[in-house]
Amino acid sequence: MFPILHSNDIVYYKKINLKKIKLNDLILVNSNKDKYFTHRVVYKTKKYVITKGDNAIKSDGKIFPKQIVGKAYQIKRSGKIFSLESLYLIQSSLYFQEIIKIKQIFEKKGVDFVFLKGLPLHLCYEGAHPRRIYLDCDVLVNKKDFQRAEKVLFQLGYKKTDSSLSGVQKKIKNKQIEEAYFKKINNFFIVFDLHLEPAFMMTQLGNLEALYQQKFIDKLTKELLKNKRKIFINKESFFILSSENLILYLALHFFHHNYEGIFRLEFIDKIIKKENLSFTSFNQLTRIIKNYQLQNFVYPSFILLKKYYRTPIPRLFLETIRPTNYFTLNLGSKTYHQGSVFDDEPRIQAGVTRFKNLFFLSPRPWWIKICILANPQVIYSIFLVAWKQILGSFSALSQKSVH
Repeated sequence: MFPILHSNDIVYYKKINLKKIKLNDLILVNSNKDKYFTHRVVYKTKKYVITKGDNAIKSDGKIFPKQIVGKAYQIKRSGKIFSLESLYLIQSSLYFQEIIKIKQIFEKKGVDFVFLKGLPLHLCYEGAHPRRIYLDCDVLVNKKDFQRAEKVLFQLGYKKTDSSLSGVQKKIKNKQIEEAYFKKINNFFIVFDLHLEPAFMMTQLGNLEALYQQKFIDKLTKELLKNKRKIFINKESFFILSSENLILYLALHFFHHNYEGIFRLEFIDKIIKKENLSFTSFNQLTRIIKNYQLQNFVYPSFILLKKYYRTPIPRLFLETIRPTNYFTLNLGSKTYHQGSVFDDEPRIQAGVTRFKNLFFLSPRPWWIKICILANPQVIYSIFLVAWKQILGSFSALSQKSVH
């Protein structure tokens, strides 16, 4: 549960019943094997909750009332006692101050940008700071303004992260999609992602024309930058995406994460319910999805919203964007029944799954899609992943032989 819980922390619990448990509560669970663990509540029904460790790959499955020992409400660390809520508030407040500072400089320098997701949206739609450690803030920046935006972050003490798989992979990448920047304030990491386009493809790779046409990505980027709206938080203005574009982007973002991470789905549900979208708005959303040939990518997201949150999505909308692609329907059905939405994957495996999803869900004809296997970036990545898996197998075998 790091960075919320550290080694040698003393955690205080109080009894709580299922009805009073809220999402993001940390609860102490007595597993069937008489082992105890403290994990975060990521989903709740009237009969059970599902918990997951903040750094765990897999969720813990259904936790029933008889297994719930109590709720964590404060921590003693280095002789000091503080509540979990105060820790969340301190971290997100530091983040918000940085967001305002960067936003104001961007506006002063005439940078064309819009917030794709992040703290301003959570404050807008949830009306409070997140009850968890806040991860990052995604900002879409016009390509012509990217260098100016990056310079601002460098001047404010941010450093660029290198998420490339290797030096060779970094060199052969033929398109810049996004860059991540970070700095540390009061032992909290503040991370900003600058996007040059809506990143729902393979950010580790560059242009993947054979799977999705770059002309659509360029047009969608222009539309997102053009059709933005202004919201106010504590009298400070922020540009975010229009309602329809925001829902579309977050559905694509959920696809990008292989339809995993229930908190991503939960936030889309909150937006749709709060916006109370009209029939006209859903028609507009349908138009955008079809114009950019995104049905295959986003359809499973909306199906999962209906399953887990009973999100008020019109049946006609689902029927209109329902793809004819067998693999889309099969993937949607598989994800629907297996409940993998609560889990994550290791980085390499997540990349492999993402590429498979892109390949099979791509709206491009098969004879064009197969050409991606001749792409130098793809060829190198396949060999690199295979090599790492071989090394991992040898390492596992050597550890077994030692024992």
